[in-house]
Amino acid sequence: MQSMPASTETKAEPATYLKPKHGWTCFHCGETFTTPGSARDHFGADPLAEAGCQIKAGEERGLLMALRRAEKELERYRAEDSAADRQFHAMRAAHARALIRAEEAGYEKGLKDGRSLDVA
Repeated sequence: MQSMPASTETKAEPATYLKPKHGWTCFHCGETFTTPGSARDHFGADPLAEAGCQIKAGEERGLLMALRRAEKELERYRAEDSAADRQFHAMRAAHARALIRAEEAGYEKGLKDGRSLDVA
């Protein structure tokens, strides 16, 4: 099982996309964002997401950040990439390995018992 990378990069945030010198400017409201986090909060992680200025009323950046976190979490649930999903798949794999070990142990015991009866 692969662990998640230490960075906060996602599929929508490739490492090859460089920050423009002037930052990102929203053509709806004209506001310029100079940090990737503030731009991501305003524009969303998905290119099809609605811009924050189209959603919020006034200076509700905290509400907008909560919305973006919820969108990201929903995307992870849809991709079956939540902590619970990873735990479930790990438990299922451990159970499958335990079944294989038990079956092999039973087979070895059967062979051993068969050899002890084959004295004649």
